[in-house]
Amino acid sequence: YTVVDVPTVMTTHLSDVIRRQAHELLGRQEVHQLLEALKGSHPKAVEELVPNLMTLGGVVKVLQGLLAEQIPVRDLLTIVEALADWSPSIKQLDLLTEYARQSLARTITSLYRTDNNELFVLTMDPGLERRMVDTIQQTDQGVFLAMDPMDAQGVMQDVANKLEKFAALNLQPVVLCATQLRSHFKKMADRFIPNLVVLAYDE
Repeated sequence: YTVVDVPTVMTTHLSDVIRRQAHELLGRQEVHQLLEALKGSHPKAVEELVPNLMTLGGVVKVLQGLLAEQIPVRDLLTIVEALADWSPSIKQLDLLTEYARQSLARTITSLYRTDNNELFVLTMDPGLERRMVDTIQQTDQGVFLAMDPMDAQGVMQDVANKLEKFAALNLQPVVLCATQLRSHFKKMADRFIPNLVVLAYDE
């Protein structure tokens, strides 16, 4: 047993809550202040992106998407440059968020590497991955994974079984999948295994 004083417990708990809810705490005013601070050192990068290529609201949504999966946004310059590169040809905010994630690949993988510089992963069967990609549909309401609910439940049960085997070894793996599938698989997983980390191969 480890004895921990009450203030430390409270601080740790509050820090965890803030980290998990950061995407809800970040709004237009906060992002405006972040961009203004970045403009002091990199004015061209900010001016090219907002408002010429993206609205402030669009940038807010991308940053919220990153924070929702607990991806740090401290390297704002890298995110802004990625958005400036891709936003002229891509308008879907979900897809722009994925490209922003790719630009933060080093940061993201460092979050899940062990002290021995190892990354434990679960990968999908290629056939299953192709079938899931084929079920991605684009409608007026957006892009979503139109997978049969029973099939989805079966996949998640299999993932849960594999996670138990890793847990027995005191290991916490991430799931690796194709870039076009990553965000959809994460949304599906959130209904069954909320804390599952899903990364794309490009990350």
